[in-house]
Amino acid sequence: MSGKVLPLPSDPRLIQAAQWRVRLSEEGVQSSPAFELWLRDPQNRTAFEQVSVAWDFFGEVAMEPDLLAARQAALGDAFRRAETVRPLRRLAGAAALLLAIGLALGGGAWWVNQPDRYETAHGERRVITLKDGSRISLDADSLVTVRYRRDARLLELRRGQARFDVAKDGARPFSVVAGTHTVVATGTAFNIDMAGPAVLVTLIEGHVMVYDRQGAAIERSGPRPRREIALAEGQQLAVVPAREPVVASVNLQRVTAWTSGQIIFEGEPLGSVVQRINRYGATQIEIADPRVAAMRISGVFNAGDVEGAVRTVSQYLPVHARQLEDGRLLLEAREPVPDAP
Repeated sequence: MSGKVLPLPSDPRLIQAAQWRVRLSEEGVQSSPAFELWLRDPQNRTAFEQVSVAWDFFGEVAMEPDLLAARQAALGDAFRRAETVRPLRRLAGAAALLLAIGLALGGGAWWVNQPDRYETAHGERRVITLKDGSRISLDADSLVTVRYRRDARLLELRRGQARFDVAKDGARPFSVVAGTHTVVATGTAFNIDMAGPAVLVTLIEGHVMVYDRQGAAIERSGPRPRREIALAEGQQLAVVPAREPVVASVNLQRVTAWTSGQIIFEGEPLGSVVQRINRYGATQIEIADPRVAAMRISGVFNAGDVEGAVRTVSQYLPVHARQLEDGRLLLEAREPVPDAP
């Protein structure tokens, strides 16, 4: 690859996406209210995903000789062009230019290095067999990306839930990014659930290491220690924003029941139960009263059987379902619900 700098992309959404990617990286954060508002536009989200592919690609191959030379040439050009930008925006402008140049330079049209995408619709489940024999069981409304290199198998679960049965290959670790953490394995089986407020990593068999990606970030004062957590079979790591990660033993049958079309709950808030049931059924359940959402229930439900789930919930809790004009089912209290202590 030569050090020739190609023209910047003309799509304004890509330029905005590049600026957001650089800004979030410089601030050392995953998101912000303004970014989430911008991301609501599906076209903006697509542009950001395309920019992230190029960004990740350069992070992986940044020290290869041909790309190193190209990056140095791009760096000089970007800062020369940044001189025309107002002083207060010069650094961010140069960084955005570099990333935009990277989109064109990055791997020679990003679709060559773009990962394979596997996505399920609402109520759909599927099993994907990868080229090395590894299998991904993908839950409803889930998205995973896969990119294989000679020395690594790189995946990212972007939403939903998946079970990974990894083919053994000691020379190519199998890593899955989920939120702020990365799960690394060589030959094992584990489940990652991003369907709720927490990211849940459960080891089914074998051995995995879970790394805190935020802990590995580099700040101006220097690198922070990279936190790593080893899981034993039957253990689950729960990562909740603004809290310390927690490791606990869990019931593997309950965790993996979704792969056979069942959902098992043990003393979980009704709001969480409804959120998960809604991922499988055509009819959506709504809860408006937070006190109803806080009620706890245990049980086994068949994925997609919304009427059966509502009937069971109504038998064991003081609630009833009322159908709304748009077809949704509203769960309401049959009698006044006392405030939580």
